[in-house]
Amino acid sequence: MNKKSSAKLKPRDHQAGTDEQGRGSVEWPEQLAVRIARYYYELGLTQQQIAAELGIGRARVIKLLAEARERGVVTISINSPLVENLNLADGLVKRFQLVNADVCLVQADDEQMLARQIGAVAGDYLLPLINDNMTISVGWGMTLRELVMQFDRRITDNVSVVSLLGSLTRMSSVARFEATTELAERLGAECHYLAAPIICDSKATREVLMSQPMLKEIHRMGLTSDLAIVSIGGLDSATIRKVEMVNDTDFLSVQGRGAIGNFLGYYIDDKAAIVDHPINRRIIGISGQQFRKIPRRVMISGGPNKVAALLAVLNDGLITDLVTDAQTAHALLDSAF
Repeated sequence: MNKKSSAKLKPRDHQAGTDEQGRGSVEWPEQLAVRIARYYYELGLTQQQIAAELGIGRARVIKLLAEARERGVVTISINSPLVENLNLADGLVKRFQLVNADVCLVQADDEQMLARQIGAVAGDYLLPLINDNMTISVGWGMTLRELVMQFDRRITDNVSVVSLLGSLTRMSSVARFEATTELAERLGAECHYLAAPIICDSKATREVLMSQPMLKEIHRMGLTSDLAIVSIGGLDSATIRKVEMVNDTDFLSVQGRGAIGNFLGYYIDDKAAIVDHPINRRIIGISGQQFRKIPRRVMISGGPNKVAALLAVLNDGLITDLVTDAQTAHALLDSAF
């Protein structure tokens, strides 16, 4: 973020201090301190240049600059509308006990543009979290796809990228929402793809698929990963709804059971619990309790239709980090309970 900083010099009455032995009252050299502060903050001189100009030691310049700040002779202000984003991020961290958060200023006319802008910010956020010798588990969705498409290529050593969820079986939609393979390619990492549908045709089919050794191993890798990168779907904006893997009958039925969104493949209620509904028994996903075991769990999502679902998982402590937009951050903090 670009910030414009300004230093303001305030005239003060002469104040008493003490000498180095703490014995007397020694008048503090405010005029000298103001001169130094002006040279440093307004004229841009270095501490060494100021010391040479005034014929004093650099240590004294440093000391008087610090004391000018402490006494309120100099105050620093940051003049940028983006400061509010920092305050919102701090508010999210404090309210939801997160490890960290980032909030971006978004100007988007549609959901895809919103996803693209949040994804761009999320790439910078994630970069320092990705190291050699680690396993990264990834969900899917438009925001995550936009994230990885803008992610700077960075060759890593001994990194695995694992799909957390089953795949979308409609091939025209895979490229739009799938993020695992692209992230692995950009990191030069090994990719482990969960080659099973996100929604099976029956509970029995799901159980058969999940009993296969290959799927069980990939599932295990995802749940023992070092870092998880996920998004969340609003009720009617969830990916499985967008690609018509959930028909109107099932959608209205699960909505009637209290569903507010889709997280880790499952429809959840306002407590982030998996809704008791037949469709959830056909899902190849993971539960919040399983997900909670991953040490770092980064949520990248935003938009008014996702606030209720985000609030549920935040209140339940299911994520450790959040990257979102300012409007969503405001809504989360205003709705928090």
